[in-house]
Amino acid sequence: MTHEWEKPVKSILDRYGLDDLTIVGALLGGMLAPRAAAFEAGIKRVVAWEAMPDFLEVIISTCPRVLQTLMKAALRLKSKLPSNLAAKREMAADTMAEWGIKHGMCAFGAGSPHEYLTMADRYQMLDIARLITQDFLLLGSTRDHFIPRGFYEQVIDSMVNVKSPNCRLFTAREEAENRCKAGNTRLVLDVIMDRIAGVSR
Repeated sequence: MTHEWEKPVKSILDRYGLDDLTIVGALLGGMLAPRAAAFEAGIKRVVAWEAMPDFLEVIISTCPRVLQTLMKAALRLKSKLPSNLAAKREMAADTMAEWGIKHGMCAFGAGSPHEYLTMADRYQMLDIARLITQDFLLLGSTRDHFIPRGFYEQVIDSMVNVKSPNCRLFTAREEAENRCKAGNTRLVLDVIMDRIAGVSR
């Protein structure tokens, strides 16, 4: 795992001589794909299949505000005990938080909640968003249990230099209102393909 997704993407583009691509990033890829595009001119179109402006903010967004403040302060101070205690308290109170932190620790190879949150804090795109100049499509859901609605606005507002920013929120009427738009993946893929065809002409 690396937050500098531009590095593996560059290796692939260079290896195969690719220079007119659409990059699609789902879930955490909703941050990684735009980040890669910021540094690779060969990527012409970007699809963020979730809003991930700042992964740490996403992870702690369901915690009480005071707990969010405590966790951020502990990370800034590199203080393991408070952040581990805060994370364990949240895990005990919320099964979704327990799953999320345990899953994140496993995926990132972290030995503690503090280590996982420290690593997650590197995964954000707002500091390089101004470098993204490609066509940009953000896909979201109206009832995503993990991504707060305001995060979509953060991403779109940060896209100050893209050619054509566009955001599409899928709804219950479309049976695609939940996380990953799992109820209607075909619709999402159709929207992506129509967008690619429209901007490639």
